[in-house]
Amino acid sequence: MPEIAEVARIVNRLRTHLVGKMITKVTPFEDAIVYKDTTHKAFKQALEGKKVLEARQWGKYFWLVMNSSPHPLMHFGMTGWICFQHDSTAHYRATTPEKNPEWPPRFAKFLLQLPDASELAFTDPRRLGRIRLIDHPTGDLRSVSPLLENGPDPVQSPVSVAWLSEKLAARRVPLKAWLLDQSVLAGIGNWVGDEILYHARIHPEQVTNTLDEEMVKRLHGALGYVTGLAVKAEADSSKFPEDWLMLHRWGKGSKKENKLPSGEKIDFVKVGTRTSAYVPGLQKLVGEAVKKRARKVKEVEGGDGEQEEGEGSEAEVKPAPKRRAKAKAVKKEEVGGDVPPPARRSLRGAAKAVKEEPEPKEEESDSESPEVPAKRAKRVR
Repeated sequence: MPEIAEVARIVNRLRTHLVGKMITKVTPFEDAIVYKDTTHKAFKQALEGKKVLEARQWGKYFWLVMNSSPHPLMHFGMTGWICFQHDSTAHYRATTPEKNPEWPPRFAKFLLQLPDASELAFTDPRRLGRIRLIDHPTGDLRSVSPLLENGPDPVQSPVSVAWLSEKLAARRVPLKAWLLDQSVLAGIGNWVGDEILYHARIHPEQVTNTLDEEMVKRLHGALGYVTGLAVKAEADSSKFPEDWLMLHRWGKGSKKENKLPSGEKIDFVKVGTRTSAYVPGLQKLVGEAVKKRARKVKEVEGGDGEQEEGEGSEAEVKPAPKRRAKAKAVKKEEVGGDVPPPARRSLRGAAKAVKEEPEPKEEESDSESPEVPAKRAKRVR
């Protein structure tokens, strides 16, 4: 998922290719899910013939300040991205530039044409991204919803140790889950959160209100260091230090053992619904969290002990179904009567009994939200 650093990369590309220019043509594609509280037709009408004054970011959100309201506010979701027709290296997953990239790209939601006839496209295969139009006189969308509900952007609005300590003490949740809460800090996703905890030497399952003063200071330093360097590098992994966890974490499930250059082993644990990478030799649970985790490992028979505190996290132990026939036999024995052989159940009775049994619950998915099938929508001319 594009996080604070990947979004910074796109905003910088928008400033290079789009800011200060007129949008000569807008080609939107119908999608009632991605276009949030607006339509593809309204998007075309709002942007076509308008000049882009600025490109801004707050956490995972980014927007264009136009020469007149409304202003387009966007969020990538899981797989969204902005593709530039003549700048294929801008894609955060690309290892080498494509010689002849497909254009328009698949799963495009809109195309913007510039005066030099080049285009850029917003794409989203899983349709979990969002495109909004916000009416605001100045284009400072940080003061309106949905950005109003987001916490500080740790790069643009660094937090203090005192602020961090107060916020941590007010909650009782696993630290990794707390870092991913956008109402607390804007822009931190899975890999950035893991990187912060690794550099702070704190276990992802450590409960927020159990951090001591020294741990809070380490977390504060790692928060500023990781987000600052990641944004400066525009999520280009070739610019990250060799000891960063992010460079060595992607072999989960493969035969190759994940290790840091120092030889420390990388392991994985599920916190909430997200898989977290961490280094057991450097990130250890401390205090009461150790006992709680041990209890959960013991309670969940045959499990891996990776469940977290919170609703639905405890192992459900259902009582065995009562056997009515056996109960009746015991009752007759108690009154001294003869016990007849158990009656043969008819097929109809057996079918009824099967029907009455509750269906098993589905296991929770490891994804943040359900995948929506992608579709190529209609182009508006």
